[in-house]
Amino acid sequence: MPFILGEDRFQIKLLPNILDDYVSENNPVRVIDAYVDSIRLDELGFKVFEGTRPGQKPYRREDILKIYIYCYTNRIRSSRRMETETKRNIELMWLVKKISPDHGTLSAFMKNNKAAIKKLFKVFILFIKGLGLIDGNLLAIDGTKLKANSAKNKHYNENIIKKKVEYYESKINEYVNEFINSTINESVKLLLTEKVETYKERIKQLNTIKGELKNEGKKQICLTDPDSKSMKNNGKFEVCYNMQTLVDSTNKFIADYEVTNDVNDQGQLSNMASKAKEIFNDQDKISLVADTGYYNMKQIVNTVDEKTEVLIKRQKENKKKIEGGFDRTKFIFDKSNDAYTCPLGYTVPFKWNSREDDKDYKRYICTDYLKCGKKELCTSSKTGRSISRFSDEDIIEKVDEITLEKNYIYKRRGSIVEHPYGTIKRHFGYTYFLTRGLQSVNSEGAFICFAYNLKRLINILGTRKLVDIFG
Repeated sequence: MPFILGEDRFQIKLLPNILDDYVSENNPVRVIDAYVDSIRLDELGFKVFEGTRPGQKPYRREDILKIYIYCYTNRIRSSRRMETETKRNIELMWLVKKISPDHGTLSAFMKNNKAAIKKLFKVFILFIKGLGLIDGNLLAIDGTKLKANSAKNKHYNENIIKKKVEYYESKINEYVNEFINSTINESVKLLLTEKVETYKERIKQLNTIKGELKNEGKKQICLTDPDSKSMKNNGKFEVCYNMQTLVDSTNKFIADYEVTNDVNDQGQLSNMASKAKEIFNDQDKISLVADTGYYNMKQIVNTVDEKTEVLIKRQKENKKKIEGGFDRTKFIFDKSNDAYTCPLGYTVPFKWNSREDDKDYKRYICTDYLKCGKKELCTSSKTGRSISRFSDEDIIEKVDEITLEKNYIYKRRGSIVEHPYGTIKRHFGYTYFLTRGLQSVNSEGAFICFAYNLKRLINILGTRKLVDIFG
């Protein structure tokens, strides 16, 4: 027979294989087993059931956690799929000794241990730091959008409500005209009346939602998951969450993360920087690199100190101004005279102080715009070019200067921070969240980042070395 044939399914063996024989010494599942057995779940805040109360005995928290870690590192997140895997996956059978919790028990584990799951991630990254695999010398910050578990047609803002109301009103007029101008029978007229009432009820519901948005000072709302928001994702608007990560350059480990519902990254620089300072508080100095999406003067000022360096570039100005040579960077500030000098040599003097978005500014306005002959290239304002100077702009200018000097380091940003996102979104396939609400998606984010870090650690040190360390 020219083919390799398997064993007879009904062959009885005198010396049957034990379950451990199916899991090799180099199998990564042994790392998960050793790691979970090495930590105290009660100290992390996991709810551990004790005592001898009557009723069905609970599962050990250690076993449920092992299932979660194994499944997240193997592209499985659904509690129903986890339940299925415990009944057919040899590695998982070995890991939890063939127990098979139902999906309700698995789902409740995450629901009841949200804070502990986030702490598990933090403890693990500190362990990685203890191994010397992250040093905090250079950290990259970036965000990515992950779709929320939300129905698209349950998302509303003022514009969507307006369009829907206009559509429903047009349908009502259409049915009313058809009712008035037609000689159709009574049953059809009754149907038209019901349709009109249905659309009136929908308009009423939309007006209620509009009123809630106004009263709560919100611009949008999603009825399925009120914490999620519409964000631009891959060139189109989708209901998403914004996942922020802090990535160490040494081995591309995710040092920390946070899932937010901010539609952009401008308000996240100081938040992520504070997380970096907390982890690497023993460092003499840390460098943070972020793209232009994080450029916010107040955030930069709140972040930079004697131990923290920020490399970040300003957002580009109007293309016409840049080509004409009149972008903001070409205006030179004279501190002694408290005035700017434009590219043509004219003075742009100080006029008044102003305040916007909790930031203090000084306003400088050109008075020679009718003399220079280049007004059209410089500004579209009828009263001349104006420049706003932030009260702490000396710090901002220093950051701009350092970023320019260390452009070779700034260019490394993409290769550092995009590595984890490529693995998470392409390899794992985690482009969306399964849970709802900020607290829940942060727990899910913790498992996602933990799974990435664990696989990365196994690739660097190997299974046997890690089992020995945890053992």
